[in-house]
Amino acid sequence: MYASVLTGLALLVAAPGPKDAPKKEPTIVGEWVGEKAMSAGMDLPVPKGGITITFTADGVLTVMEGGRARPEAGSYKIDAKKDPPEIDLIPPDTKKEPTVLGIYKIDGDTLTLCFDRGGGGGTRPKKFESAAGDSMIVMTLKRVKKD
Repeated sequence: MYASVLTGLALLVAAPGPKDAPKKEPTIVGEWVGEKAMSAGMDLPVPKGGITITFTADGVLTVMEGGRARPEAGSYKIDAKKDPPEIDLIPPDTKKEPTVLGIYKIDGDTLTLCFDRGGGGGTRPKKFESAAGDSMIVMTLKRVKKD
């Protein structure tokens, strides 16, 4: 009996442990509330009534500023495989407004966006900074928790 207990114990110790669940990549999909923004090295005021940006799973982008939704939703495309991940913010009417090229990062419930406020034709940022004299905007948003 002692031998069978030792054999069982040895098998238990040698058996592989439970596999860790695959790490879930953070997603941009959801509702985000603006916390702060910076342009040309200076802090920008948060609009009265705040700003909320919603990214849907099917690529629709809506912005509420000051408690009012913009008249038409835009869209977005991301490339999460790039380093840093890239985002294109596409206005509803690309004939009137150009696509905005940017980068983003998600750290827990914080989303940081950086883009050229000059809009389309500008360059995609390489890092998350807005220095004096440049046209980059860095925005920090927090994910809205759903109950």
